[in-house]
Amino acid sequence: MEQLKSLKHEVKQLQEEVQNMPLTTDSVKGSMAEFPYTYHSIKIEGINQGTAKRLRNKLERKLEELQESIMEMETWLDTIGDSEIRTILRLTYRNGLTQEEIGLEIGYSRSGVAMKVKRFFETLEV
Repeated sequence: MEQLKSLKHEVKQLQEEVQNMPLTTDSVKGSMAEFPYTYHSIKIEGINQGTAKRLRNKLERKLEELQESIMEMETWLDTIGDSEIRTILRLTYRNGLTQEEIGLEIGYSRSGVAMKVKRFFETLEV
């Protein structure tokens, strides 16, 4: 489940890279369309399509990996009998909430949420 957090972070970083892709500048030589056909340089700007495609492909792969991890987590969570623990774990790992935020949402203190999670994982180890 910890991998889920890092995958989400990686996806967020890739999305930012795709949105903030730097422009590539170049120049071409051209001439006027009509006589006298005077040559001059024309500056062009754009996104490097090769880099953009690689980044988008990487982002798509990471999104698929994230979806698969979420499905695995959901399948595992479905095996937990305690609905309160399922909710806490889902809010923690899928929604990225802190224990304090979870406590506010479900009516416990941060320490109450921490204790429930600790007890749950201790029972798993036994």
